[in-house]
Amino acid sequence: MTWCWQRKYANPRFYLPDANLLGAPPKPSWLMKCFDRPTGGHMWDEMVRVFGQSLEQLRHSLHFFPGTAVLSGAPYMFRAATMLAVLGVVGGIVGVLVNLRSAEFHAEATVHGIFPGIVVGSLWGGVDAIIPGAAIAAIAVVVALSIISRHHNTESGTAIILTSFYALGMVISLRHKDMSGQLEALMFGRLLDINDERLFQAVLVCLLAVVIVVVSWRQQIFFAFDRWGAQSAGLHAAVIDSLRNTAIAAVVVAASSAIGVLLVIGYIIIPGAAARLMCSTVATMVLGSVTLGVLGGWLGLGLMSLHLSHPISPQASVALSLCLLYAVVYFFHRLKQEVIT
Repeated sequence: MTWCWQRKYANPRFYLPDANLLGAPPKPSWLMKCFDRPTGGHMWDEMVRVFGQSLEQLRHSLHFFPGTAVLSGAPYMFRAATMLAVLGVVGGIVGVLVNLRSAEFHAEATVHGIFPGIVVGSLWGGVDAIIPGAAIAAIAVVVALSIISRHHNTESGTAIILTSFYALGMVISLRHKDMSGQLEALMFGRLLDINDERLFQAVLVCLLAVVIVVVSWRQQIFFAFDRWGAQSAGLHAAVIDSLRNTAIAAVVVAASSAIGVLLVIGYIIIPGAAARLMCSTVATMVLGSVTLGVLGGWLGLGLMSLHLSHPISPQASVALSLCLLYAVVYFFHRLKQEVIT
């Protein structure tokens, strides 16, 4: 039987219960078990506690700045804004690589391929185990993409991975008598229900993505502009592709419990594609992509907080805001092209 507890600062209008999505009894998350020490304190709990306190201090500091009242007025909104800012930065950087290397289909396959890990994680340990479960599925997806890209046609192999992994997640979910609302929560996330532990997990995974991108940045750009030249210089395509896929998977894993496994593709593709239209160098592309990613997330939260006759899904509001920014950038890009010609 599902259970929930009311948070002190919960917004009744947008509140979603912090319960196990598929009805299994709540269990400690896998990451918390890994850091558990029987002799003394709980290292993982202490790390989450310190992180939560630091986040709350930052919220109080920003609350008095003009224009930040909506995002920092309540803890649940500030956690969501922080999550979207982290995703905007990391997704914007990874999105530039995806755009330059024309890897949008690989990104889509990774997004759908991680879905069974999200389902299994929620079954095993509740909402807090979604990110660990997604991380395990991400490893399998990256390995599968690397193997198929080396031995088979890349496009058809990627399509097979996308279909098979996503279908497996659906079968597992329906096998355990999932209800439509619970399945929707797995697919589209619970942005306003994210707690300190899940936010901390997401930040750690995003840091992993940043490290991977920074370490392999020059090689990734080399492959993006001259693949054959990079291979002639001794770089291994399989290694570079695996690092790229791992960075994509890390972004998907980080966003899985917040904005869901389906809408995260917007954070990986839209900012980079928009930056490609308005920037002429890789450095400015990164800056533009990060700016659009963060701005789109915060704009979506702002739209969601408006007092309308019907509530707006925060995840959908964020995704539509990113699409709106892309449409604006595309309009001015076309206008510039018309003026030049």
